Amino acid sequence: IPPGPKITSPAEGATVPESGLVASWDPVPDEGGIEIKGYRAIVEREDPLRVFNADLPASQTSVGVPAEFLEPGTDYKLEVQAIERSGNQTISEIEFSVAPG
Repeated sequence: IPPGPKITSPAEGATVPESGLVASWDPVPDEGGIEIKGYRAIVEREDPLRVFNADLPASQTSVGVPAEFLEPGTDYKLEVQAIERSGNQTISEIEFSVAPG
């Protein structure tokens, strides 16, 4: 089972602007028989439920979040899954907020 990716942006508990948000993480190293085939980045809010997700190749460790998806003054959760060649996945997550408009 791969280790979870270390999310580098945004920071846990950060307040971010509505536009220009890029979620990023450190790559999970291929070692000990683990071979990462890709990542899945998920940004969601709960009420009402709204989800943005992107499946990415192992070479990509960031994704832009469309400004149209983010709502000012709202809390979100970012999850990044490392997906191993065998299908095993490990999730890392943080919470952040979008600045009021």
